Amino acid sequence: MVTIKDIARAANVSYSTVSKALNDSPLVKPETKTTILNKAKQLGYTPNFAAKHLVTKRTNTVGLVWPEINRVALTELARHVNKMMADEGKNILLSISDPTEAIALFSRMRSDAILLFEEDIPQNQLPAQLDMPLLSYGVPGINQFPTVGVQHEYAMELAVSTLVESGYSSIGYVGMVDGIGRRQLAKQTGYLDALKKRGLKPILIDTKGLNSIDGFTALSALLAKSPLPESLICSSYDIAVGTVRAIRQAGLTIPEDVALVSYDNIPQQAEADVPLTAVGVPVEKLAKSLVQELLRLIAGEEGLVRELVPELVVRASSHISKQ
Repeated sequence: MVTIKDIARAANVSYSTVSKALNDSPLVKPETKTTILNKAKQLGYTPNFAAKHLVTKRTNTVGLVWPEINRVALTELARHVNKMMADEGKNILLSISDPTEAIALFSRMRSDAILLFEEDIPQNQLPAQLDMPLLSYGVPGINQFPTVGVQHEYAMELAVSTLVESGYSSIGYVGMVDGIGRRQLAKQTGYLDALKKRGLKPILIDTKGLNSIDGFTALSALLAKSPLPESLICSSYDIAVGTVRAIRQAGLTIPEDVALVSYDNIPQQAEADVPLTAVGVPVEKLAKSLVQELLRLIAGEEGLVRELVPELVVRASSHISKQ
């Protein structure tokens, strides 16, 4: 394995100069730093995070506890977080293991912090005391750990109110009904509260899962036995993709036969075959909030609980007047 001493011999400089250059110290002349970095690359040097941790107490790594690998919106969020953290000199390490196992792994690896995409296991079922900061992307309320979330109930209120104001009185909800995951339950609650407030009958279409095939299966089953409501609110982009496929396969058109609003606010919604009206926090804004809070925690600052306000973006999948 190539060491700092090997680079020092190749570049004909001292060990300490190489160490400073690799840590981007301003004490090293730019031309010397360039030479050292080039030699390190030529020799195939990779930093020893464990050794670096002994000196700096930092590994410049953040562990991401991931619930499922095939969810487009979460993938897009993770991609933005990864890029923003890389710009800060931090590396994202991803685990799709059970959350408790993943957290234990990142603890052994001495990661600087953990980002938990909270879903199957609420944060109060995790160890109360960790030897590193943990930030949850979840639903504020438990607050065992600092949390960044979205006002999911307001997102559903915004979707329902906009549909009603545009003349829709029959509004269905396509998502995992009474399932696990506090984010999903918050969306369902928001939908039910919004309809109750307006005296409308709820129409819950249970996907029993969170992937596009689950949306497709649920809508196909509904279409086989009853007509669709005038409009549908899908609980995620993935669910919306499956819903669109089922509707079109049945020979119906969007929004003429049924209007669609999709939770999430990611670029893929604008690029869909039927551009989707979306409600949620823009993914760049959400990622920026997560990264800012992670950096604060790594710096030793006190953690916060934040709820971001969703926005509604009107596209071709609904006959909604732009406000």
